[in-house]
Amino acid sequence: MMRQILKHKKKLIAGGILVVLVLAALVFIVINKQEETKQPTQKYYSQLTGREVAQDVSERPILGVMLENSKAARPQTGLDSAGIVFEAVTEGGITRYLALYQENTPEIIGPVRSLRTHFLNWLMGFDASVAHVGGSGEALQLADQRNAKSLSQFKYAEPYYRDNSRASPHNMYTQTRDLRELQNELDHQTSQFAEIPRREASPINNEQSQDKSQQASEIEINFSSALYRAEFRYDPASNSYTRYLSGEPHIDKATDKPITVKNLVVIKAKGLSAGLDVIGSGEALIFNDGKVEKVRWQQNDFQKRIKFFDDNNNEVALLRGDSWFAGVGSDRPVKF
Repeated sequence: MMRQILKHKKKLIAGGILVVLVLAALVFIVINKQEETKQPTQKYYSQLTGREVAQDVSERPILGVMLENSKAARPQTGLDSAGIVFEAVTEGGITRYLALYQENTPEIIGPVRSLRTHFLNWLMGFDASVAHVGGSGEALQLADQRNAKSLSQFKYAEPYYRDNSRASPHNMYTQTRDLRELQNELDHQTSQFAEIPRREASPINNEQSQDKSQQASEIEINFSSALYRAEFRYDPASNSYTRYLSGEPHIDKATDKPITVKNLVVIKAKGLSAGLDVIGSGEALIFNDGKVEKVRWQQNDFQKRIKFFDDNNNEVALLRGDSWFAGVGSDRPVKF
């Protein structure tokens, strides 16, 4: 009888301990859940667009590609996927593009052409690798002296190929998968530069706005001749600008759609049209939200990215999204 009583007590004690342990585990889980809800989830953003992206994408090195814009090079492939595009004249009034990529990297980009000094100064401020087919003597010499992250086709032929449906030299293309592999081989693991300040959208209300001078729904940039005249037309529905080239929508061959951007920035610089002096400072115009803001651009040296300041010397924030930077001579007209 006594044994049965003792055995029953042991079961009760064991059962009580088990209940206590289960309750303790439940309390621990509840407390951890509460702590997790208190701590906000870490967010990561693209260095080029300010859009929210996955952590690994936010840490991806910036990839730059030099793209041609002669008539025989149109339409380009992959240009609309760039987070930032720089456009400026190279020679003979012909403009060229430096497209920078991080989160949206198309499979194929082209036609790829040569590097020029003003593009080199811009891209090094973003600590970017750059794919190109040779370049001017000055640009190649400076790239070598500065230890630029060059992915030149002259040295690394594997990522590049000729598209036989187009005439040479307007048919050099590159596969971004191979460029990314080359970046990794050359230890181009990250891109370090000052964060671009961002702000949320605040589209202009044309009916309520009293200051008509701020409105800018159609912008025309005359780089040289009519063949290279660029227009950006504001679309209130998407709060973005559609790009036109030589009077027609500028189509990206990869998407078969017109190129659109959230921010258009016109950089006015001294120097010849084919060799802008982009180290220093000067006037600039920022177009977004259907409005225009007159600002000052500044790039102290090739290791610092270009920045934009208002009259109070505060750095101007861009909208989250892609940007098009148009570099023009100080005397070139910009209509809006």
